[in-house]
Amino acid sequence: MNGKIDYFELRRELVHILVGILIILGVLYLPYAQFIGFVVLVLGGFFSFLCSRYEIPFFSRMLCLFERECNKKFPGKGVIFFFISALLSLQLFERDIALASIVILTFADPVSHFVGSNFGKTALFSKKKYIEGNIAGILVGTIFAGFFVNLFIAFAGCFVAMFIETAEIAMGGEKVDDNLFIPLVAGTVMHLLRLRFF
Repeated sequence: MNGKIDYFELRRELVHILVGILIILGVLYLPYAQFIGFVVLVLGGFFSFLCSRYEIPFFSRMLCLFERECNKKFPGKGVIFFFISALLSLQLFERDIALASIVILTFADPVSHFVGSNFGKTALFSKKKYIEGNIAGILVGTIFAGFFVNLFIAFAGCFVAMFIETAEIAMGGEKVDDNLFIPLVAGTVMHLLRLRFF
């Protein structure tokens, strides 16, 4: 924690929230939302591939505005993984649990990062993760997920997903993008709790 707000990270978190809200609204109100999401994912993957090899006016500039260190290897990685996890959640879980899982990624993850990096004092597993951020993320994620599922289920899903996100999962030496696993972990926990208790 440096005591100063990192406006680049704030911009990234706001875009993250905006993408999540658009996905949620699409699922709630658009016919064929999953098909549209799949088309957006394919187009996004195509533009990511092009931008990793060529300088494309507007697209390359926009990606650099929101990428840490202007990721040239995999431009737009966070948004692409967001769409993948949202589509997988909608396929794997009941609609309300899928929406609650997407909501947890939309709000809990960026709030946790923002509060932790700007106001956190108590480090968890690494110097980049703080308990204050985790608590804020869990509270906000639970409140918003509670619009779709029982608050206890929302809390449990959010708590486990944010705890695992804090541990920073790695596979093959590479950190797994939290946009990919947060909804899947949260959705699995909520689904299992519903099967067992509700």
